[in-house]
Amino acid sequence: MSDDTKMGGPSGKFPATRWSAIVAARSEDPAERARALETIVAAYWKPVYKYIRARWGKSNEDAKDLTQEFSARVIEKDFVGSYDPAKARLRTFLRTCVDGLVRNQAKAARR
Repeated sequence: MSDDTKMGGPSGKFPATRWSAIVAARSEDPAERARALETIVAAYWKPVYKYIRARWGKSNEDAKDLTQEFSARVIEKDFVGSYDPAKARLRTFLRTCVDGLVRNQAKAARR
């Protein structure tokens, strides 16, 4: 995939989970929660993009659009608040959420 974007940094690997950011994303303080969610979205933008390219075979532009949509939903829908580490690793949880987004987008496109 030589036409990958340079956005999101050089690495496409899912990072180690930053538990301090997960805890802060669940904070009652809106400013702390916003900073934490920005940190999480920034850390996972490129891995999510690469996952969409590899798993779903999306083009560079489609993968960027889907990654941006996913990033917005992480913030708007409080995905981090519903994450339960007893059920899955964070990267598995995020991949499952990405898969749902891509499937729903494909279903909407067929309507």
